Amino acid sequence: MAAEDQTPCTKLRPGKAKTRKKTKRDKWGQPISAAAADEEPSVEPEQEHPAGVVEAAVQVEKEEEEEATAAAEGYEPGKVVASGLPYTTTEADIRKLFEFYGPIQSMQLSRFPDSGNFRGLAFLCFESEEDAIKSLELDGFKIGSRYMRVERCRVTATSNKKRKAEFETDPKKSEGCLSAYVGNLSWNVDENDLRGFFGPSKIASVRFAVDKRTGGSRGFCHVEFQDDESLEKAIAMNQSKLQGRPVKVAYSVSNRG
Repeated sequence: MAAEDQTPCTKLRPGKAKTRKKTKRDKWGQPISAAAADEEPSVEPEQEHPAGVVEAAVQVEKEEEEEATAAAEGYEPGKVVASGLPYTTTEADIRKLFEFYGPIQSMQLSRFPDSGNFRGLAFLCFESEEDAIKSLELDGFKIGSRYMRVERCRVTATSNKKRKAEFETDPKKSEGCLSAYVGNLSWNVDENDLRGFFGPSKIASVRFAVDKRTGGSRGFCHVEFQDDESLEKAIAMNQSKLQGRPVKVAYSVSNRG
């Protein structure tokens, strides 16, 4: 008989073949029962806080830490001073340069007292300390033919002591006094703002204290009233807010300011 005739002629029928089931094992390699394998794992998903809530909390904590660090180092949080600018530079020019680093809360341009022209010095307050530090990259930036200087604003012990004294001391009214000391003013406050602030009180004159170095406001002034009634109404407004800041109003004394 030929070799090909000796080959078994058995065929597998569909559905008849038996396959051996693989034993399911746990992660340690131990076999698990079929009943346990069919059960779904009862693992509760971890509770996650919304991304926005977490980011906001982290941002607040970061800003508080930055402000505390700045105060400890003797700097005003979020504030920088730019000097050496061309006199022809406008507020829009400065804002365009610095807003690249973050939102600006306020800005003050220093001007010559006699002419009111810009004297190449600007103070900027950012909404965050981090943005203020980033803006220091502009130090040495060339504008026209001049190189701008950008640095952080320092707080001196003298200025802190004086500012604290302005709020803690309330001088007594001297005989014939018709003048009031008005402190903790925003840099942007002008005479019209003060007249509106004191409302019906009759104001004779307003004298702002000016920084001799920068030409800008020092944040306080003396207001002369036309009569005693107007003065008393103004004194009663002590700690009232003007442009979001509590204003100190007290009787003027000769050596104040």
